[in-house]
Amino acid sequence: MQINKLLEGGNVFKGPKGEPLTQRINRADVPATIRWIEQVTGIDFSSDVGEDGIPLRWLGSTGRKPTSGDLDLAVDLTEVSKEQLAGILSQFVQSHGADPREYVSKRGEVHFKTPIGGDANRGFVQTDFMFFPNLDWGQFYYGGGADSEYKGMNRNVLMSSIAKQQGLKVGANGMFSRTTNELVDGGLDPDYVASVLLGRGATRDNLKNVESIYAALSNDPDRDAKVADFREYLAKEGIRQPDMTVRESDANFLARLRDRIVNQGMQPLIETKRSYDLYEQEPVAVGGKAKGIEHLEDYIFRSGSAGVDRALQIADSFYADPKTGSVKWDGKPALVFGRKPDTGEFVLTDDAGFIAERLFTSTDEVATDMARRDANAAAKGNKADRIETLLPTYETIWPYLEAATPANFRGYVKGDLLYTATPEIEAGNLIFQPNTVAYRIPVASDLGKKIANSEIGVAVHTMYADVDAAKQPLSRVKFNPVPGLLLIEPIYAQAVPKNNDIAKKIRTLLRQNRAVIDTLFNPMELRAMKITDLAKLAIDYINKRVDPRHAAYTGDFRDLVPGFLAWLQQTQTPQKVSNIAQYLRSPTSNEQALAAAFLLFELLHDLKLDLLGKLDAQVPGNEGWVFATPVGYGKAVNRFDFTARNKARNN
Repeated sequence: MQINKLLEGGNVFKGPKGEPLTQRINRADVPATIRWIEQVTGIDFSSDVGEDGIPLRWLGSTGRKPTSGDLDLAVDLTEVSKEQLAGILSQFVQSHGADPREYVSKRGEVHFKTPIGGDANRGFVQTDFMFFPNLDWGQFYYGGGADSEYKGMNRNVLMSSIAKQQGLKVGANGMFSRTTNELVDGGLDPDYVASVLLGRGATRDNLKNVESIYAALSNDPDRDAKVADFREYLAKEGIRQPDMTVRESDANFLARLRDRIVNQGMQPLIETKRSYDLYEQEPVAVGGKAKGIEHLEDYIFRSGSAGVDRALQIADSFYADPKTGSVKWDGKPALVFGRKPDTGEFVLTDDAGFIAERLFTSTDEVATDMARRDANAAAKGNKADRIETLLPTYETIWPYLEAATPANFRGYVKGDLLYTATPEIEAGNLIFQPNTVAYRIPVASDLGKKIANSEIGVAVHTMYADVDAAKQPLSRVKFNPVPGLLLIEPIYAQAVPKNNDIAKKIRTLLRQNRAVIDTLFNPMELRAMKITDLAKLAIDYINKRVDPRHAAYTGDFRDLVPGFLAWLQQTQTPQKVSNIAQYLRSPTSNEQALAAAFLLFELLHDLKLDLLGKLDAQVPGNEGWVFATPVGYGKAVNRFDFTARNKARNN
C-alpha cells in the first residue's frame, strides 16, 4: 500500500471548479479496498457473509454490481459512534501530514475519500459509513436491490408505500406506527416486518427487491392501494413500473375449493379478503395533505359491510379524540425545506427529491436538476416543462423560506405550497387554488386576515431530524417571522357533539343487510358474471352525479338506484348491462343489497355532513377535514356542494 501518496489531492471531494475528486469503483477492486479500510478503522466489514456470498455489511451495490458509485458500509453503533470513527479517520489522515477536512466529512453519516485498493495512484472512491443501533435491520434496509433492475432506494420507497396503507412507516430505524410515532414490537425484525407488509408466511427474502415484493403481492386484494404511492413515485422519476401478475391460478383456486368442500361441508366459497377492496385508504400524518384518503361514505363500496364498520369506527374515534382531525390542504408542490444537520446549509426540494436525497442548496442546483429531468422526460416522449413552470416558483419562494428557517435549526420541514401571490378577494372571501381545489377563506376570519397580509402561503405539517429519520411533529420549530410569508401550521379540530340518531340508523340498516351486501360483492360470483368492477362502477357513477361536466350530474344523491341503472345503459356495453341486470335478478337478494348499499352511502354522507357542518363553523372556507385515527383514515368533503361548485367554476 502506498500510504505516502494517500493524501495528495484537492479540496473535500470536489476540486476548485466543482469537479468530483472521487470515481466509480470496479467490482474486482472492492475487496482489496475494503480490506485496506478495515486496517485503518479496525472494524471487520467482511467476515459475516450472506447467501449471495457478499458480506452483509456491504450495502447497496457494493460488491454486487459491475461498478459502484461509492462504497456503503454498515457500522454497529455499539462498536463505535460516528464521532469516534470520524476521529479515527481524521487522526489517520493527520498522521500522514494532511488536512482531515479534505478527506473526512460528517454529513449525516461519515464519508471518507478512499484510495482504491489502498493506492492513491489508482484514484479515490467515496466510502459512506452507515450507522445503525440494530445492525441486522440496517443491513436489511440498505441491502435491498440485489439481483434487481431497481435500486435499493426504490425498494425502500415501495416498502414505505405498503406500510403507509397499513398505518405504519418503514425507514432506516425500523417500522413505526404513524399514529404514535413509536417503534412497533418486532419493528426491527425484517422477517416480522415482511409478515406485516406482505402477509402471513412472508419473510425478509420476499422483501429482497422490488420484483420479489411485487411477486409476493400478486394475489393480494389490497395490492393497488399498497403500491399507489410507489407508482406515483416511479411516474415522477420517469421509471418503468414492474409487471404484476394478478390472477390466481386455476390450480390454486381449485385447491382452495376442494379444501372448503372437504373441511367445511360444501359451504359457499366467499373470499374472506375481498378483492373488491382495491381502493383502501392511504394514511398520512394529521395535518398533512389527504391524497388518496377515502370519503367516509365511499367505504360501503370500497369494502362492503366491513367498510361501513370502518367508517363508523373512524367517526367514533374522532369524536373521542378531536385532535385526530385537521383541516385538509390540497397544495402543490409538496415542499421540504430546512437545514442540513451537519453544515446548517439551507435546503429546498420537493417530496420526491427528499426521498431521493436531492437536497438542493441553491436555485442553480434546482435548475440543473430540472433541466436533466426535462431532458429525460422529453427523450421518452413525456411532458417536459419543469424549467418553465416550476423553476420560477422555487426562485420566488426560496428567499422567504430560507429567511424563515432559523440559523440554529437542524432538520427538514414538510409542507404544501398554497399560493405565491396575495389571493384575490371575491364576495368577502380570499380565493386561491394551488392544485385541484379552490379555497374560499373569509377575509374577516382570523386565518383570512393572515392570508390577506401575506404574499406566499405554505401549509407546514411535519418535520424530520435527517433524511432517514422518523417523521416528527412541528412542536419544537420556531420559525423566524418574514414579511409576506405565512406558514400555516396544522389546524386541529375542536370537540363537536356526536349525532347518535344517524349512527343508529346506519347500524340498524347494516345489521339487516350485512349478509346480502357481502353476497352482492362476492368476488367469485362477480368474476363468474364478468362484472368484477361493480364497486368501481358505483363510485364512478356517484362522482359523475356531483360533477357538472357530466350528463349524470344532479347535484344531489336522490334516486341513486334508478339513476345508476340508467347511467349503466348509457355508458356500458349492452353485454355488460345485461350481465349486471342478470346478476341483480339472481339471487333476488342482490337487488335488495344494491338498494341497501346506496341507502347506507346516503346515511354515511348525512353523518359526514353533520360532522362537516360543525367543523366548518370552526374554520370556514376550507375544502374539508381529514381524520387520521388509530382505527383508520377518512376525509369529510361536501361533494355535491363544495366539489361540484369548484368544478363548475373551473370548467
